[in-house]
Amino acid sequence: MRRASHLDVPLQTEVLASPVPNAFALPGGKIYLLNGLLQKAQSADELTGVVAHEMGHISHRDHTRMMIQRGGVSFLVGLLWGDITGSAAVIFVTRTLFEVSYSREAEQNADDFAIGAMHALGRSPAPMGELLFRITGAERSGTIGILASHPLTEDRRELMRHEDRPATGPEILSDGEWQALKAICRPANAR
Repeated sequence: MRRASHLDVPLQTEVLASPVPNAFALPGGKIYLLNGLLQKAQSADELTGVVAHEMGHISHRDHTRMMIQRGGVSFLVGLLWGDITGSAAVIFVTRTLFEVSYSREAEQNADDFAIGAMHALGRSPAPMGELLFRITGAERSGTIGILASHPLTEDRRELMRHEDRPATGPEILSDGEWQALKAICRPANAR
């Protein structure tokens, strides 16, 4: 994926034990997948699209750098490990409110990067849109949270569908490799 997307940063990808279906990137080429995302993914192409999206954040050095500058990493780490005070959350939320439009632009840029990476791999970005929709569901008819930093999932899914192309590249993972990855990342009590 790094070669296909022309990303010159070494990458380190890790899975964190969390039921939350999400992923995030930090400067220095670090990509974290939360186990909940792996369990929701139904194919390697779905997961590859999400990883490519996070690679886009690394490539653009956009909102992750902003989070560090604003103290967001300490908030994120505290949230992941359950060690956060209410005042820290209020400060982070207040700062984030003013940066939502920038975040949406960063998310769109990362989606565009993912589309390009998937095309370079000879794969479709459409599975990523389906995974996102499966995780979040329809948002137009419901109330969108005040901190929604991502474009609407329906719009993202439609963009990914619009960019759909027949697969010309090799499978990302064989069926056996995909099943092995899912089994490795499955919580111990679910095996």
